[in-house]
Parts: sequence; structure tokens; C-alpha cells
Amino acid sequence: MVNKEKTPISAEQFKTTLEGKEFNVIDANSQLSSISQIKQAYLAIESGYNYQIEFYELADDSSATTFYNNNKNNFEASKGNASANTDVTGKNYSKYTLSSNGKYMVVSRIANTVIYLSVKDEYSNTVKDILKEIGY
Repeated sequence: MVNKEKTPISAEQFKTTLEGKEFNVIDANSQLSSISQIKQAYLAIESGYNYQIEFYELADDSSATTFYNNNKNNFEASKGNASANTDVTGKNYSKYTLSSNGKYMVVSRIANTVIYLSVKDEYSNTVKDILKEIGY
């Protein structure tokens, strides 16, 4: 397996791409201003308000890794008896997915950026396509 690096997208690219898919993208920086490690945060809310995809740009790779690990641990703590997960780590990225209790959860880090989502299983294919398109 080649351990290649992935290129993170910018907050602006996230915003533009998701708005093009009829998401309402909200700047969440003001709600998270007390967390100094978070430089930018956007919530992309699906037009039917069924789910959201969160994008975070953190101060550095180390802060993003800590953020990633905390969310991964939260997902694992919520695991039900029947679950399926994937855990991939590369040179500058990590991705963890979990399907459990009727939910599909993803936390995906590239360098100092993190994508986070927790959606009902019925939306999993849609969000997988979006993540693939943006490289997460």
C-alpha cells in the first residue's frame, strides 16, 4: 500500500461545493470562538434539514488529530451490538466510519482539516458520494 498524502480542501472550497448541492452552509465560527484551536468551522445543512456535514479547519495537524481522536472515541462509545466500521490511516490523513444503531458516522481528517457527520443510515450513500467528491 502506498502511503501517499492527501490534499485538504479549504473552508471556502467546502462551502462552495456544498452550496452547489443545495446545502445551506452556515459559518459556525462565532459559536466555536471559545475553542482557540478551531480556525474555521462550517455546517452544511441538507436542504430538507435531514442531516448536516461539518467542516473544521484547526490550528495545526496536531490539533486536528486530537479533534479526530476525540470524535472517533465518541463514536466507538456509542456503538451498538451490531455495527460495522472502517479505520484508515495514511501519511497526513485518517478516516473512521461507523454504522451502528441506524446511524452512519464519519470523522475524516486531512492535515489540519476535519469533516464530521452523523446521519441516519438512509442518507449514507448520499454523504459517501459527497465525501468522495471532496476527497474525504
